[in-house]
Amino acid sequence: MSLSNPWFVVALVGIVGWFHLKLVADFLNLSRLGNDVPEVMKDVVTPEDRERTIAYQSSVARLDVVEDGLTLAVTLGLWWSGAFGWLDARAASVGWGTIGNGLWLMGVLFAGSSVLGLPMDLWRTFGVETEFGFNNTSLRTFLMDRLKGLILAALLGLPLLALLLWLFEHSPLAALWSWLLVSVWGLLMTWLAPRFIMPLFHKFEPMPEGELRDAILKLAERLKFPVADISVIDGSRRSTKANAFFVGFGKTRRIALFDTLIQGHTTDEIVAVLAHEIGHAKLGHVPRQIILGLVLSGIMFALLHVGLHDQRLFSAFGVAHPSVAVGMVLFMIVYSPWSRLFDPLVSLLSRRHEFEADRFAAESVGSAAPLVSALKKLSHDHLAHLTPHPFYVWLHYSHPPLTERLSAMEKL
Repeated sequence: MSLSNPWFVVALVGIVGWFHLKLVADFLNLSRLGNDVPEVMKDVVTPEDRERTIAYQSSVARLDVVEDGLTLAVTLGLWWSGAFGWLDARAASVGWGTIGNGLWLMGVLFAGSSVLGLPMDLWRTFGVETEFGFNNTSLRTFLMDRLKGLILAALLGLPLLALLLWLFEHSPLAALWSWLLVSVWGLLMTWLAPRFIMPLFHKFEPMPEGELRDAILKLAERLKFPVADISVIDGSRRSTKANAFFVGFGKTRRIALFDTLIQGHTTDEIVAVLAHEIGHAKLGHVPRQIILGLVLSGIMFALLHVGLHDQRLFSAFGVAHPSVAVGMVLFMIVYSPWSRLFDPLVSLLSRRHEFEADRFAAESVGSAAPLVSALKKLSHDHLAHLTPHPFYVWLHYSHPPLTERLSAMEKL
């Protein structure tokens, strides 16, 4: 490891730099918690709500800083102690062949990361979220969710990793074939997840006949948006926070609403929220985001190809006997913080799409009022930051701040 090694320098600047950049954004965002409640939210936010929001956002930020600090410490500790070289040597002695040894190495690192992250997950769920009345998850459900997640990661992730390892060991066009494989895999998972994976964690029930179902189907028919079915998810079993989403393509689209959304909002508000989501599909936002994701994925695999064929990447982390598996791990350590540079660009496009979908929803239901009301309730109920710092928004927000969305809808 040396400052003359470009991979060492790029990794160190990226890892430490991203931590400090995020830290600055967190503190700037916290500094705005004391701002007055925006005029457009004064009809739903009481002084007590404001104090709870300040306390909640402060607790979340504190947890994030601790988690980021521990991640930084563990990463640098493993790096500078020579642990990656030691693990690679241990993997080589397992005797399962190059692919089997590689999977062992990645499995050990993934399991270690999961174990180290468990205390933070517990603190977030049973500390912060419970303190502010959001958590409904039992300890048993929490642990079972993590166990199911690990099993699914093994069943779905290991075969994919095995194929990637094989490609990079045997094909000169491995980056191209891997990009195609991961792209197809990702699209396949968007189809599999709501049908086979999410039901392992949530209970999906067909929405019963009634006013809400009729209103949703009428909206979908008017907007020529085919819907295969409408489901209600038992989100309240884990959290009081509300959500809704679409899945599928073409005539197989499915609408899923959390029961918490149905309980806390009127039919007009829910229809407006769904009109907003339909707007993303009708305005072509989804394929644009997919294409952008594919481009960024292609860049990553091209750079991975470069890294795996550069001995200096391995030397930067003290690995004397390179393997494809450890090379992938080391590359992701280097690439991950720098890939964050793409996030503001992706988020900027996403925020623009949100404004367009808001306009579409208002025009579809004949008024912006139902969506405005729904967004105010969601912001109030989730104790959202009402005046986030612009730098924090630029770095993290995929949706515009609420006040900007409401201001834009006032002009419709």
